[in-house]
Amino acid sequence: MKILTAATLLLCGLASASIHEGNPKKQLKFNSNGKFKIVQFTDIHFGEGLANDQNNQRLIKQILEQEQPDLAVVTGDVVSGYAWNYWTRPWAALQYANFTKVLEEHGTYWATTAGNHDTQADLNREQISELDRSFNLSLTLPNAEANLSHAFNYVLPVFDKDGKEVQFRMWFLDSGDDNCLGVWGYDCVRNDQIEWFRREQTKIDDKSKGKGFLFLHIPLFEYVNLYNDYSFFGTRGEDICCWSVNTGLFSAIKEQPTVEWISAGHDHNNDYYGTYQGINLAYGRKTGFGSYANITHGARVFEITQDPYSIETWVREDGGNVVRETQSRPRDPFGSKPQTRCGGTLGKAALIDPEDEELQFLREYYLRRADLRHLVKE
Repeated sequence: MKILTAATLLLCGLASASIHEGNPKKQLKFNSNGKFKIVQFTDIHFGEGLANDQNNQRLIKQILEQEQPDLAVVTGDVVSGYAWNYWTRPWAALQYANFTKVLEEHGTYWATTAGNHDTQADLNREQISELDRSFNLSLTLPNAEANLSHAFNYVLPVFDKDGKEVQFRMWFLDSGDDNCLGVWGYDCVRNDQIEWFRREQTKIDDKSKGKGFLFLHIPLFEYVNLYNDYSFFGTRGEDICCWSVNTGLFSAIKEQPTVEWISAGHDHNNDYYGTYQGINLAYGRKTGFGSYANITHGARVFEITQDPYSIETWVREDGGNVVRETQSRPRDPFGSKPQTRCGGTLGKAALIDPEDEELQFLREYYLRRADLRHLVKE
């Protein structure tokens, strides 16, 4: 059951821009040293208690100060919607403000897409998009076309250091929340979103074609193929919880030069990356202290060099440690059987149907972990 409200729309403003020009608030471009740095925050999960929220803010501040990024990219689950108590309004907007406060204090621009838990409280996806875009440093754009599925589908170009020519693009696709095309499980990038992506790619006729990133929350099924059949860098600490239906986004990505990197969140104990059929598939590092994790909190960093063009990635951890993977791991290093389908993060939750029961199970599970049960009205 998802209870929605328009109460916080008074806080929200609309921004509009051609997807070819980016966001009119700021032109993204390489710095004077010919570098552009992205920090990917993911699965922050504000709303699971004061201590967790304060740790979230502390870590985000630490990473921003140490990395000094040109842009923060947020790949979903900023808010733990399942922790909402059903009567506090506004709720999600207040949790969201705890996140944006740190970025604004540091003066860092950001762009975001939503996850599967953001909408389980008192705001739907469209309202979250409007809320995010109301902040001065948000470069998130409205849906590129009015009727596209979900709410976070857009592209931001990055220009050379003189601001004249596009060097690469960052594509944001919204992978939704639950149930893809009527099939129970996790949601997906829908066919209309893929067709929009195809159309926009065919319009690119300069040297930047094929260069850039695609950011989303829920990983593609091809992450399973990478893990099963190829070597990779980093940690695979849980099943890949991908879409319940493979809608063909990866095939569309390969039809023409589109992007070099896809980076997701969602699976809190995974941070691995590797190359699958010529495309780099990556996870961010889980940032937030809310929800589960058996991995050190942090953020994935991408640094792009303009000339010669190259991309480097590493993880900045809580405490300041930098993890640069130099040794790849062989296929299935844990000696377990290959994964054959998209998993369920909580195991038991994957067996619960319908959606109302699943959401209730998730709420109870996470509330117990966060010791927030005293907030739930009996």
